[in-house]
Amino acid sequence: MFDLILVADWSATSGHTGRKPRKDAIWVCADLKGEQTVEYFPTRSLALAWIDDWLSRGYRTLVGFDFAMGYPAGFATTLTGRPDALAVWDWLAERIEDGPDNVNNRFAVAEQVNRAFPGVGPLWGRPASQLHPDLPERGSDRQDHGVDDRRTVDAFVPRAQSVLKLYTAGSVGSQSLVGLAALAHLRRRHPDLRVWPQETGFALPESGNLLVEIYPSLFEPAAHDFRDAGQVIATARALREAPAGWFTAPSVLPDTARVAAEEGWILGVLPPSSCFALPPGADWTPVDVALDTLRRDLTVVTGIEDVTIVEAAFRILARDVVAVRSNPPEANAAVDGWAFAHDGLRPGGIPMVDGRAAAGRPFEGIVPCGEAIRILTGAVIPKGADTVALQEDAMLADGLLHLKAVPRKGANTRRAGEDVCEGDPVLRAGGILRPTDVALAIAAGHGTLPVRRRLRVGVLSTGDEIVAPGEGGGIPDVNRPMLLAIVTGWDFDAVDLGRAPDEAGALAATLDAADVDAILTSGGASAGDEDHLSRLLRERGGLHHWRIAIKPGRPLALGHWNGTPLFGLPGNPVAAFTCAALFARPALFQMAGAGWRVPVGVTVPAAFSKSKKAGRREVLRARLRDGRAEIFRSEGSGLVSGLSWAEGFVELPDRAVEIAPGDLVRYIAFAELGIG
Repeated sequence: MFDLILVADWSATSGHTGRKPRKDAIWVCADLKGEQTVEYFPTRSLALAWIDDWLSRGYRTLVGFDFAMGYPAGFATTLTGRPDALAVWDWLAERIEDGPDNVNNRFAVAEQVNRAFPGVGPLWGRPASQLHPDLPERGSDRQDHGVDDRRTVDAFVPRAQSVLKLYTAGSVGSQSLVGLAALAHLRRRHPDLRVWPQETGFALPESGNLLVEIYPSLFEPAAHDFRDAGQVIATARALREAPAGWFTAPSVLPDTARVAAEEGWILGVLPPSSCFALPPGADWTPVDVALDTLRRDLTVVTGIEDVTIVEAAFRILARDVVAVRSNPPEANAAVDGWAFAHDGLRPGGIPMVDGRAAAGRPFEGIVPCGEAIRILTGAVIPKGADTVALQEDAMLADGLLHLKAVPRKGANTRRAGEDVCEGDPVLRAGGILRPTDVALAIAAGHGTLPVRRRLRVGVLSTGDEIVAPGEGGGIPDVNRPMLLAIVTGWDFDAVDLGRAPDEAGALAATLDAADVDAILTSGGASAGDEDHLSRLLRERGGLHHWRIAIKPGRPLALGHWNGTPLFGLPGNPVAAFTCAALFARPALFQMAGAGWRVPVGVTVPAAFSKSKKAGRREVLRARLRDGRAEIFRSEGSGLVSGLSWAEGFVELPDRAVEIAPGDLVRYIAFAELGIG
């Protein structure tokens, strides 16, 4: 998502902390595409200058600071007249003075804050030696200020301290007072730096730089002499792998917009799913939370086998591949012409050497200095020669070669190893081998490749009403043939598990007998009398998520049976197709050794109108015409004709949206999902 990640462990300490690295000072980690640099800074001004420099380099950047970027509800309104955390930032930036040697006036500014509140203001904590009558030394001395001690996010963070506490052990409030003023100035220098979620809401912008609040104690520190340095390293690594759900999951909160704008949030802290605009009493799991569970819990289950190079296309590479030969192995001619030593050229005709050099038939001798030899495309450059004249640029007369123009030295030759040198890495493990990758492996000297054994995926239909395709007297089994074809198209081994009746014992027996790595079922995942799958998973298997907040697609059962991952897809064909594409596909590829594969969407104008309530992600059958996304005439999940009509999905976010023609929407082509 981001090219560059900057993680800062901040400090509000007064005074220069010295040239020698130490704990409880400022440490910043820069992670550029996985390559990390960690730096110690004795002053805030030096740290900010370093961060400024990185932000000026043009990378898409995620910047994280480890202090609260907002205050509890009511704080901003009382102080600034606006329920907006960024208004507090600007208020502080006008008053905080922080010198180049870390000398600041934070306690005096804290007094100004408190004077804006009724009673004794909310901020507290100061050295006993400093006289600040409007800043209590102890929290118990405050009263009637009307602000809670903690923000909403603090309820979900172990050992979280109140941002209102400025001094004594464990206090974090001073970091925010000084830090927010600094961030306000930083944003003015970098207008493209947006603040999540205060400016963006609980969403992940598709472009631009982002400023976020972090909590390094969420992650085990990396090995380092200083714990603070280890924490910023570990946090940068975690943010490098951060799923989209970290940004969007807090949208399940009540009063989401206010929490985002006034209090902010800590990236990576996930509240329990709740408060979707869905039937009372129903506990719906957000899409990103379900996907994060799959990504976290599923591991590679396929073994490794060596296959011949001609069998390797579309298989998953199991180990990194390095070149065992250079390509080309020796310098050779790029054209038909004449080869000679450039430094040996003299005015007039060039004597010719008897013989020639051709591809597969090299010239065995040495070309004398000042002489030339006939050479054909692909032939090894003979010893003594380093340049080739194109045959159209020369002529033979009286046994001598006459050049129409003298080529530059080395012209029309291919250097040895120009493409790949022996020992170079050429292919990375986890890639799906394309025909072009196979070509590169061959050029690099390989005749076999280590690949992952194909994942075995069982497909099962459930329900007494289901009949085989072409038979009468029931509902034709659309899902099983469709899903078997999809799984085969993903280059997995599709295993037909047949149909199980609406009888718990028979369904359990079929699942017990399945000799596969993963199972896709359709039907029986709801809460009706004959919906046995979800009940069996709760009683005998492991049910991780059941009702997912997606349309079409609920209910969708995600769990395990005898340790085998099971995806209980809905019975309606459109919902089964949608959930297989969006949930099963990335999970199966991760199990197969290809990593978690997120489809790449494009932003296009809508050719439709749509009003959507908050609560569920909606996935519409769609196709592109004249660069605009049009959607199928109906959202009914039983209308199979819509699947044939569609060429992709339009994905609408969990929040409420109003779409009018011309508004931008996210479109995912079926080809991007490996379907069609």
